[in-house]
Amino acid sequence: MKKLISIIFIPSLLSISHASIIDDWSNNDLCGWMQSTSIPKYILNEVNKRKILCSGGVEVSVLPPSKSNISKIGTTFASPDPSLVIKVNSEIKVEYSY
Repeated sequence: MKKLISIIFIPSLLSISHASIIDDWSNNDLCGWMQSTSIPKYILNEVNKRKILCSGGVEVSVLPPSKSNISKIGTTFASPDPSLVIKVNSEIKVEYSY
């Protein structure tokens, strides 16, 4: 009888937990990963499972309107960040000899 009871109750004590490693992550934590160039599949699956809308690395309730890159002339490109533009020194002296 003791063997029968142990056979029934021991497996219940050894049950496997099915919690995922990212179950405790907030929606904003997951949205932060959505800006990555290489999104791990398990994070993408979790975002889809939770049905999260992400914009700019945070959870949003509605996606903001996107800007069009097309004008009447053609495709437009964003201006570069001025802090990244290298200033060229134009103090080069040219001497001519005849």
